[in-house]
Amino acid sequence: MPVITEKELNTQIKSRAFAPLYVLCGSEQMYIKQYTKRLTEAVCGKTPSDFNFHSFSGEVDMDTLASAIGVVPFMSEYNCVLVTDIFLDMLGKEDLEKFKSICKMRAEGTVLILSMPSYVPKTTAKAWEGIQKSAQKDGAVIKFDLPDEGKLEKYIAKWVNQQGKFISRLNASRLIKLCGKDLTRLKNEVDKLCAYTSGEEIQPASIDLLVPQTLETKIFSLSDQVLAGRGDDAFQTLNLLFYQKEEPVMMLYVLSNAFTDAYRVRVADESGVKNAGLAEDFSYGRRTFALDRARRSTRSVSTEALRRCLDVLVDAEVKMKSVSVNERLLLEQLIARLLLLAREGKR
Repeated sequence: MPVITEKELNTQIKSRAFAPLYVLCGSEQMYIKQYTKRLTEAVCGKTPSDFNFHSFSGEVDMDTLASAIGVVPFMSEYNCVLVTDIFLDMLGKEDLEKFKSICKMRAEGTVLILSMPSYVPKTTAKAWEGIQKSAQKDGAVIKFDLPDEGKLEKYIAKWVNQQGKFISRLNASRLIKLCGKDLTRLKNEVDKLCAYTSGEEIQPASIDLLVPQTLETKIFSLSDQVLAGRGDDAFQTLNLLFYQKEEPVMMLYVLSNAFTDAYRVRVADESGVKNAGLAEDFSYGRRTFALDRARRSTRSVSTEALRRCLDVLVDAEVKMKSVSVNERLLLEQLIARLLLLAREGKR
């Protein structure tokens, strides 16, 4: 069975026509968690017995896991084995091979659910891909990836409507820009806004008052202001970051990432490389939205100017890490130099 859709998984849950192995993975953790719970409860019930439900997470003893898969269902149609967030990166070669063999095991009446709601293997990427391919033969792989902004706006509208409120598409987009694309965080912020709002409609003033911006979002604004040549706004944002006691090292790190994103996008565009290829080559994962934003903010700045901005950022990072400096003064000088380069590099 190949990779299946959310709709196909719902059909299997409703009809109780389960595959022997499920792999739930992807970048959208909220839906992985929700469907792991739904699938598990569908297989063994909301209050399963210890005879027919076996749960493993993190560090897993492979022999115990193999034994659990071989258990014959007792007074139940299925034996359910749930493995969440297994630390594949920490497995030795022998245990990794055992785990791959276990994923190929098939026992009558046993459903093995392999779920990754919060831990995504990196150093064993090939092994992880192999496990998914194995599951596709006679199991099922369900990937929950980050939705695009249009779909996120629909989710937000739905959540708000469920609580008897209304939010415009413009304000839903405003919320996404502040929170990013993490559904769990967006849902939490929607709940908070609905509880706070006395009227029917979520207003932009409420969003600005209640929804905290991430450091990344603040730095994105700062980089946009620099590239647009809005010096007064850029220094006001920098002052706000210091007032909020953000760490200068982290501020510089995120700012460097923002300009690196911009330079990568520019070079990719000039080379005819699409976003998907760029995101895969540099492992952007859940941060692919940053590429579109970087492209919009750098349209009026030359490639040479972006390259020189990176040189200035590297120089600032070396100074901050290698010598005793006034960090605030260093960042103020950095912003001034970046503004000058952006102004000189207008195209």
